[in-house]
Amino acid sequence: MNSPKSPVITDILQEFDISKALLPYDAFLRVLRENTDTGHVFLLGAGASISSGIQSAADCIWEWKRNIFITQNPNLSKEYSEYKSDSVRRSIQKWLDAEGCYPLENSTEEYSYYALKTFPIDDTRRKYFENICKGKEPFIGYKILALLAKYGMVRSVFSTNFDGLVEKSAHQMGLTPIAISLDTAERIHRPVNNQELMSVALHGDFKYGPLKNTSTELDTQHETFVEAIERHLYDKHLIVCGYSGRDISLMKALKKAYAKPGGGMLFWCGYGDDPSPQVQELLNSLSQSGRHGYYIGTDGFDQLMTDTWKTCFTDHEEFSSAVEKLLKGNTTDEWIKTPFTIDSSTTHALLRSNLVPISLPSEVYQMEFSFEPEEKAWATLRELTKDKAVVAAPIKKMVFAFGTQGAIREAFGSRIKDAIKRTPITYEEIKNSTALHHLYIRTVIKALSLKLNLGSDFKKLLWLPNSRRTVTHENIAYELFDAVEMTLSFDNNIYRTPPFAYVSFKPTFYLQSTDEKPVPKRAKFDIGKKYHEDTLGQRPNVKYNELLDYWRGILFPERAPLKFEFPFDSGTAFNFSLSSNTMHVAIKRIGTNNYSFQFPTTFDQKLILHRGIQYAEPTLEFSSRSGIGMIQDIHPMRGLIQNRPYDFSMNNNVFEPEINLGVICPPSHKDALYQFLQRLNAIKPTGTFKQEYLLDYPNFISIYGIPLNVPDPQSELWTNSSFEPKETLIATATSLANNIKRSIDLLEATNKKLVMVIFVPTAWNNITTVDDEGEEFDLHDYIKAYAAQKQISTQFIREDTLTDNLECQVNWWLSLSFYVKAQRTPWILNNLQSETAFVGLGYSVRHRNENNKIILGCSHIYNAYGQGLKYKLSRIEDFFLDNSRRNPFLSYTEAYKLGTSIRELFFNAMGYLPKRVVLHKRTPFKTDESQGIIDSLKKTGIHQIDLVEINFEPDARFISLISKDNTLSPHWYPLSRGNCFLLDRFTALMWTHGIVPSVKGQNRNYYLGGKNIPVPIKVKKHYGSSNISILATEILGLTKMNWNNFDLYGKLPATLESSNEIARIGWLLNRFAGKTYDYRNLM
Repeated sequence: MNSPKSPVITDILQEFDISKALLPYDAFLRVLRENTDTGHVFLLGAGASISSGIQSAADCIWEWKRNIFITQNPNLSKEYSEYKSDSVRRSIQKWLDAEGCYPLENSTEEYSYYALKTFPIDDTRRKYFENICKGKEPFIGYKILALLAKYGMVRSVFSTNFDGLVEKSAHQMGLTPIAISLDTAERIHRPVNNQELMSVALHGDFKYGPLKNTSTELDTQHETFVEAIERHLYDKHLIVCGYSGRDISLMKALKKAYAKPGGGMLFWCGYGDDPSPQVQELLNSLSQSGRHGYYIGTDGFDQLMTDTWKTCFTDHEEFSSAVEKLLKGNTTDEWIKTPFTIDSSTTHALLRSNLVPISLPSEVYQMEFSFEPEEKAWATLRELTKDKAVVAAPIKKMVFAFGTQGAIREAFGSRIKDAIKRTPITYEEIKNSTALHHLYIRTVIKALSLKLNLGSDFKKLLWLPNSRRTVTHENIAYELFDAVEMTLSFDNNIYRTPPFAYVSFKPTFYLQSTDEKPVPKRAKFDIGKKYHEDTLGQRPNVKYNELLDYWRGILFPERAPLKFEFPFDSGTAFNFSLSSNTMHVAIKRIGTNNYSFQFPTTFDQKLILHRGIQYAEPTLEFSSRSGIGMIQDIHPMRGLIQNRPYDFSMNNNVFEPEINLGVICPPSHKDALYQFLQRLNAIKPTGTFKQEYLLDYPNFISIYGIPLNVPDPQSELWTNSSFEPKETLIATATSLANNIKRSIDLLEATNKKLVMVIFVPTAWNNITTVDDEGEEFDLHDYIKAYAAQKQISTQFIREDTLTDNLECQVNWWLSLSFYVKAQRTPWILNNLQSETAFVGLGYSVRHRNENNKIILGCSHIYNAYGQGLKYKLSRIEDFFLDNSRRNPFLSYTEAYKLGTSIRELFFNAMGYLPKRVVLHKRTPFKTDESQGIIDSLKKTGIHQIDLVEINFEPDARFISLISKDNTLSPHWYPLSRGNCFLLDRFTALMWTHGIVPSVKGQNRNYYLGGKNIPVPIKVKKHYGSSNISILATEILGLTKMNWNNFDLYGKLPATLESSNEIARIGWLLNRFAGKTYDYRNLM
């Protein structure tokens, strides 16, 4: 929310073009680089100390407001304990406004007024500031600032803070601080040498004398300080950071200093590109006086200082060494990575996989190879080895191959630059090398194709030539074959050594066109979807087991291990051996009433290569209908119907006793949309759909305990979204978006807290997503980004939703969306560690060209109750991309900044730092990346850190078996959600997708989706001491915290589902990088 502008400021700014004073961040860094020999002056505000654990002036104001409110409403102390919550703040502000005696929100007098109102006694007020600064140590920004002073780039620091962090950091960096406060003002005239740093506390220092924080005290600056500011700014550049400009007397002193001629420039560094009116007024006064002043959008004090070092002193060995020592701290800290353990002594369930053990050659041929500059190595090798008994893979300047030496020389000829040599290869090397991975599996595929007369692409597919049938898609004929996809995987089984290699057999299809043209992606998707639905039917677990047996009969016709030398009978000793049996996993279930699995007497238990556990379904917490205590339930719909939302007690105090909608809709659809929205206030039975999960929809007020107000189409809360077609699709789409933005502004002006509904007719489909000659536009993302900046929640409703036959499900999903987007909390997680917090890291890569890639990172934090609190977007500067060119990895310094950003997020959202932080990411944590995050968080006192990679396992599939009549057969349903076993000491496979108890009773099951085999996720620990039992339970819980739908669970934890989605939309918020947002505004 912007600060209110006074009439005087408004008149002044009407003639001032702020865009001329905006300096890009990178340009500012280049200015600093050219002025490293100039002694700069810094002016720091409370924002610079947030990362050091000291709350900002804005947070102090809200704490004071909350304290005033609580002391006058003591019965509401519990509901209003979280003063960092946006909802609590809005409610407190509403009460303050209604009282009629308090300053307007964001007015310049708030700080001084509430400081005096809360603590009218001077000593008490001074004690408050002493307590919030007690024991705090300067974080990295302050220390780099002191180093800049040590190397001559900073001469003096003025500060409105009371914390003494400038002096502390100067001491720590080997400088002598010259501390000047209100009672020692005359010291400001003493000369300062290059081993000293002048630190001026403009508002005093509680350690040495009086403080200034009331209006009377802040309205005047010490005359000596004013004179010193004028003298310093005559020929020195001033850099302002972390300061809001709310101190009237200080702003007057700056205006006075810059009213005189001089060469010193002003660089005001703030969050985002939206300077406050006070800052704009100051910049305008500089312009009128012929002085130069600029506003720079930054991502905070610590990042500014880090980037200043990297820009100005990265080649200065002594300076860089000092900074790196600061960043890394105690490098002797032990790397913490404890192995996973699972107690699985009892077997309650048995799983069968699609993995067969394979023995691989321990040698391969190696040779130096000549590629042409523009050649694609893989394509070249495939062409040269086509129709030959040779398989090859490129690794840097070498080629590794299977075949006879004669066949290899015949295939490659003069491209071979030296002798063909045998080289030993370990399983670990194959596991960690994509090229070797491909070499081995392609050799297996080629051998099986030749041996069994199967069709093949010689990369990953084998198919049955005699299974060909013709299918059509959009009147084009294609040939379809039954196929199997093969990949190689490994484990380091904790129960034995050495590790096993496996080949996965994934039944699928092969599709080719009749005219040898490439098959369109859409055709492959549609035909493949129908193929799998027809193949698996309504019982995927049973049908998949049949498919495994079917392909096992084809690949192992004699039901015996398949052994071969490649090439066949060639004497190369490149021997492969595939088991004809699939790997099995024994599962222990947590809880009582579990019966031991009865193995058939004919089953060879040596096929059980892993043992695991099934973790219990996490429970959610709701408020009881009596209002006394909380109730737990695994089922969100049942929990709401039988109880109340978690935050129900906050109605009529923190929250309004109702939820109001604002609607943006074209006139032609207003009646249909109105009737559709009113459905949410009516009863809707489940019918026959999802009976094992879905409950009858009782109506909005019965579920949430408060009414949903749908506006009348004739009211001011219902606006029009019509538009006129333009000359291009982009222009038309932009016109529509601008019209919707105006409607949002009109609805916002009603001063009601609204969830805004945006209706999208089917006729708009061609302009809601447009790609016109490289210019892309997405209406949904564009409006979401615009509304998020204004802290407004929006709900898009497409026309086809109005006619969806699944009315009960739609009502549930949409009602939850409206409740959550009104900033409410329907449920929280139960039984997670209370002092733990979670971070989801997501990235979005935008390719301008091959050598110019931009990375936007998203950090989304969740508390121990699974509540997504705030997210922050950051532009990533120092990174590298993996071989796919899609996945970014951070440098040490960039990761350190990320850790700093995460710390600030927690402090700003929660008011304190958690003792344990768990970071989730879809890609590996590289060494520098891990170390940077760890060092940064440890510097702040967070020592319990878990870095966890979570991703889908692409190839392994498992089915659940039952034992009956001394025979194993597939279970009627797929395996259970919560199953987990260890692949190695630090990696586990677990199922977030699987069957759960039906809402109809414990003896019935529900399987989300119902038409496929559940895909496991791979959980890999890169750092930390938490066992898999803790990490898996947390992940299972967080899969139930995506409030964007009413499914019982998601397949990924909400930390990852939200962070990747936000990073995608975040490009439209790129210029606001550094700001934090409530994630519900982008749902």
